[in-house]
Amino acid sequence: MKANLRLIGGKRLQSPKNIYTRPTTLRVREAIFNILKNRVENSNWLDLFSGTGAISCEAYNHGARKIVAIEKNKNNSKICLKNLNSLQDINKRKNDIHVICNDVLRWTKPDYERNLSSKHINLDKLKFDFVYLDPPYDVNFHELVLNQIFECNFLKKDSIVICEHSPNLFIKKSNLWETKDVRDYGQSRLTFLIKV
Repeated sequence: MKANLRLIGGKRLQSPKNIYTRPTTLRVREAIFNILKNRVENSNWLDLFSGTGAISCEAYNHGARKIVAIEKNKNNSKICLKNLNSLQDINKRKNDIHVICNDVLRWTKPDYERNLSSKHINLDKLKFDFVYLDPPYDVNFHELVLNQIFECNFLKKDSIVICEHSPNLFIKKSNLWETKDVRDYGQSRLTFLIKV
């Protein structure tokens, strides 16, 4: 495991040995939670392409009430769950954390029947305040996933969707979303979107 993946505050996280995982850098994570400030507290957080779960862990540490992490790779989803399970007071919050090994492209389809852990949860009732998506930079399905997210019924009216991507990519305008902010941090760009 790589030994250099740490949360804000210094806690070390596990990270896969493979070279295909690109955890969100500490600098970018610090920027996200500085921008969002206390709005994360008591929020529902959806982490797509969650990888090691670093973003989910930060959301937990910043007071998110419910966290759902979706990761297709079985090994990475296990690491994501281990990282979340290593956090302070997690035993009191086990029912608030769901790590799902599934393909994001399938899971975000508006007509897909979503299962959280072994329990079926109606996402009409569980609406997300924040959705974070961090697909591999070299793929070209950011807008496909965004279209599916904004057509699903799990967003609130004022939900914020945060897309991490390469600075070479610009998220196009859409009749489904409005771009609220764009920030560049070295090799990463953050685009903040809301429903129209």
